[in-house]
Amino acid sequence: MPHLASAKVILYFLFLTVMDATILPVIQIRSIAPSFLYLFVCYVAFEWGSRKTPYAAFWAGLILDFLGGGPLGLEATILVGLAFLLDFTVQKMERQFPGIYFLITFFFVFFAGLLRLFLAYSETLPVSMMGDYLGLVAGAALYTSLLLPFFYFMTDRWFGHTVTKQYELFQ
Repeated sequence: MPHLASAKVILYFLFLTVMDATILPVIQIRSIAPSFLYLFVCYVAFEWGSRKTPYAAFWAGLILDFLGGGPLGLEATILVGLAFLLDFTVQKMERQFPGIYFLITFFFVFFAGLLRLFLAYSETLPVSMMGDYLGLVAGAALYTSLLLPFFYFMTDRWFGHTVTKQYELFQ
């Protein structure tokens, strides 16, 4: 579990930023593009613990604010707020359920997109197109969540994470 200010984490943030800005828009499906920066926030919550998640969410949100061109600080505020909820959920979840990481990642990305949609575009959003926009948000959450196994493999390789088996002392 490296420090967030380490060179390895900063280089990985830069790599994810380049991927989000250049590669992932190319593989979008009907204007639905995934985001590796969202996946990184979820990865930090799942693997590194609750003390680092808000900081990772802040930096990921700030990067997305600069990339997205929306109101500065909105994405960072949304991700930090959801990071606290994500940490609470991760601490209370049963990790043995096979689809729990996918499900939590889906809801994290979905609620982040939903909050961004309502906070940034609520005044200019036509009510008649609300269903279309909600479909785009749900599609982006699903697409991002489907990339979770690939992202975990890539991130574990970068940080040198190896799986260790933990044995219980008392059964």
